[in-house]
Amino acid sequence: MRRYALPAVVVLIAAVAAALWWSGRAGREAGDDYDYAAAFESLDPASRAPLFRIAEVAGRPEAEVAAVLGPPWQCESSRYSRRCRYAPGATEVVYIEGKADWLTVTALGDAPLDDQLLMRIGLQPVPAGTASDQERVWPSLGGLREVRAYGTPDRAQFLRIKVKS
Repeated sequence: MRRYALPAVVVLIAAVAAALWWSGRAGREAGDDYDYAAAFESLDPASRAPLFRIAEVAGRPEAEVAAVLGPPWQCESSRYSRRCRYAPGATEVVYIEGKADWLTVTALGDAPLDDQLLMRIGLQPVPAGTASDQERVWPSLGGLREVRAYGTPDRAQFLRIKVKS
């Protein structure tokens, strides 16, 4: 029994090493080498502190948005727009005519669906123009065309911000 112990340990170590190598390789081959844990390690889900200030992003070109949100981890272009995804707040920005025009923020932590949610994008809380248990809408808020929040009364799921179009 003893003479098989060392080979068994070697085989076990080799199997674990192969599994770790293979799992890391699969993510890289899919083009997904982004460090998700590092991107969100400082995000306090209970905080009402701004993820970013919308005034520093709305209507800005891609280079200025990257200066605020960091480099995008994925971008794709279409005929009339370019869509980029950024880590802070799992933010997606659609650039129309080269400017940040539609924004979606999905990592809002455990914030409830209420007027205080505006603080997560650096705006002062004001009563919504339209409010229900699943949605809040602020038209013409802070120079923006519209801000919409979706979720449940206990937890906001995402913000959708329209800047110009």
